[in-house]
Amino acid sequence: MKRALAAAGLTAAAVVVPLMTAAPAQASAADCRNYLASQGYVVGPKVTAACAQTGLTGYQACVQRLLNIDVRSEHALIACNKR
Repeated sequence: MKRALAAAGLTAAAVVVPLMTAAPAQASAADCRNYLASQGYVVGPKVTAACAQTGLTGYQACVQRLLNIDVRSEHALIACNKR
């Protein structure tokens, strides 16, 4: 009986702990846009499109699009890391 309760407790902890720790680390396109707005950039359709890049090459595509519209490189790197 004690082993069954211990196993159930460990299983619950294995499911709950990663969910609790992963939730705050979630980033989004809105975080990318909000960061750029806080740095004084106008958030229009080009910034929105850049921040919306996803997939394996999404980070590089985001950075390149922001650089193409004259976002400073340090701001582009941070913003795209937030998306």
